[in-house]
Amino acid sequence: MAFGDNGPRKKTPFEKLTMIVVIVMIIVTIGGILFTALAGVTGM
Repeated sequence: MAFGDNGPRKKTPFEKLTMIVVIVMIIVTIGGILFTALAGVTGM
C-alpha cells in the first residue's frame, strides 16, 4: 500500500476514521494558534 496508489480499491472504515481524526487535529491546532495570537493582540 504505497503512496500514489490510486486504484479502484474502496477506503476501509478505519482509513476514513483516520482521515477524519487527522483533519480534526489540524483544525484544532490552527484554531489554537489563532486563538493564542488573538488573545495576545487583544490583551486577554
